[in-house]
Amino acid sequence: MSSKPPARSLSRVGESGTPGVMSRLRFYWTFVVAAVCFVVIGIPVIIVGYLLRWIFKVEDFIHPFAKFGCRLYVRSAGARVHVSGLERLTEGKTYVFISNHQSTLDPPLLFAYLKWNVGALAKKELSRIPILGQGMSLGHVIPIDRGNHEKALASTRLGAESLRAGHSLMAFPEGTRTIDGQVKEFKKGVFFMAIEAEVPIAPVAINDTRLVMRKGEKSCTPGDVWIEVLAPIESSSYSRQEIQELVTRVRDEIAPRVRHD
Repeated sequence: MSSKPPARSLSRVGESGTPGVMSRLRFYWTFVVAAVCFVVIGIPVIIVGYLLRWIFKVEDFIHPFAKFGCRLYVRSAGARVHVSGLERLTEGKTYVFISNHQSTLDPPLLFAYLKWNVGALAKKELSRIPILGQGMSLGHVIPIDRGNHEKALASTRLGAESLRAGHSLMAFPEGTRTIDGQVKEFKKGVFFMAIEAEVPIAPVAINDTRLVMRKGEKSCTPGDVWIEVLAPIESSSYSRQEIQELVTRVRDEIAPRVRHD
């Protein structure tokens, strides 16, 4: 396997340097696809899952439908997905998947293509949306209140409990999307969860989603996007006092694998 994905094509804009009409239409088309998936697939599956959550393992029921919807969304943006490194993981093992963050496409991309049933960290406002909030709880999505220290600590404990129960999580510790591809500094919250639960971290490098759906632009330009899963790192080797060492190590694994302007 090559150390980095093949060189990308930069033909994402017209000669004027601005997105074309088709790129803008595709951007709005992704909203249509997302809305249809939520209404036709999401709402019925969430309702059935919520009503029958005591009868079967809910994530095994809802995740295949959710992955299918996420794949449709990613494809509607014109992303051609390439995945490598999954062979580095142990099937059935719980991981914290930690990735760089380039685009709105990143969460559905990882959710759909990692081949793990993964929960996530999400801002608490999303959990207040009717039906979506119930779906988040069924899918082990942990709401985070970054504006309240005590509630943020409670979310950290909840995330650790979910990991100990065998539910993998994904997180984007930069906290925001990058425009130029440069990997920003990582926040520590999800690393506390991993250390508390003694669950290994699987670093993930995402490339070129920012060229398909770039932050601040209402356009989508079809192109190849890359997910590279790197060798897992045992969080159990670190104490809470050594958390910055773990944060730095994970970031230093990801950053060299990410292309930037």
